Amino acid sequence: MSFLDKVFFRKVSRKEFAEIVARAFEESGIENLEYREAEFALKTPGKDSTVFLHNSYSNFCTAPKSERAAIIARLVASFSSIPEIPNSFAAAKPNLMPVVRDAAYYSLSRLLTRVHKSDDTELEWQSEKFASGLVLGLAYDTEHSITSINHKQLIDWGVDLKEAFAAAKDNLWEKTDPSRMAGQNGVYLAEWHDSYDSSRMMLTELIYRLQVDGDPVAFVPNRDALWVTGKDNLAGLRAVMKAGSESHFNAGHSLSPDLYVLVEGKWELYVPEDAELKAQWLATRRRRNYMDYDQQKKMLDQIHEQTGEDYFVASYNVFERKDKDKTQYSVCVWTNDVDSSLPKADAIAFIVRPQSNDMFVVPWEQAVEVVGDLLEEEKEIVPVRYRARRFPAQERVKRLRQVGMRM
Repeated sequence: MSFLDKVFFRKVSRKEFAEIVARAFEESGIENLEYREAEFALKTPGKDSTVFLHNSYSNFCTAPKSERAAIIARLVASFSSIPEIPNSFAAAKPNLMPVVRDAAYYSLSRLLTRVHKSDDTELEWQSEKFASGLVLGLAYDTEHSITSINHKQLIDWGVDLKEAFAAAKDNLWEKTDPSRMAGQNGVYLAEWHDSYDSSRMMLTELIYRLQVDGDPVAFVPNRDALWVTGKDNLAGLRAVMKAGSESHFNAGHSLSPDLYVLVEGKWELYVPEDAELKAQWLATRRRRNYMDYDQQKKMLDQIHEQTGEDYFVASYNVFERKDKDKTQYSVCVWTNDVDSSLPKADAIAFIVRPQSNDMFVVPWEQAVEVVGDLLEEEKEIVPVRYRARRFPAQERVKRLRQVGMRM
């Protein structure tokens, strides 16, 4: 049995998967790819092109073993057949599609360009805010690939983002048969399976046609999923959250761990009112935050090493309580005399004297009431971070101790 035969019938590591993909590329004529472990990606030689492996690896690990070879083949084919985007807007217009993406995805992508010193505003993907934590992007769609449109492309076409988005939305409507939104017990699941299921969240006229109990609530855990139920359908919300949370982490092209409610034609972040559902949502949100903040920290550390900037990028830490439900909470650390960048967590651990283990923990909201003016939001970084250049003075530390808590 060959190496590839063996790995197709067992769990493979990330490094092994990269080796499989590299061999497949070699067989297609593309050789000497460089594996970048920190980014979980392959860099093609002599080109400004990178093959990111996260989504394909997730699909590979969860797919039936008989389908794994096809996943590798599709990855190689999609990269090997990146299309030439037409020079004229008229020629490109029929293939434009809108894409709903996680805001952190775009932010991390921009950080990556800074890591590789290829930061060019003209090459930035074009997007606009869609809802809390979500952005609307623009893509050129072909049979084998989806290529993001950058600022330079719009300049070359001589159109603005609004006009391009209008054309893309019209194309999405043409590909949307309303009967493919299947429902049962007030819960609907998109069944187009064309990589644009989540994008149909922007077709609010379609959403309002659904028979749901209360304002529509949507969940887009990944690119290929759109769940919709009603705000007043608690059983439906629980079913959507459970199914969506599992697919969010186990399938490729993950999107958002959040729920969104449609109010007067606009999507807003929905915080569950039911205690059990809220706890489930928060657990999913913490798990996603941990992944995003970890990747963000690695990139920021690399950038600071290159630029010589000297401040500490704090980690987003998740801990488990020793209660019967093993509930979790997140904490970031703010250390005395250390210029820091803090992720937003459930609580802040204030380290007053590291040598004597003098520390205490304060819930984020109560801490902000006392030291909010010392926290400067860092612009254009998602998930959000706050620069803490100086530690609270002694009087404020005393006030913080009074609202400290046991986690």
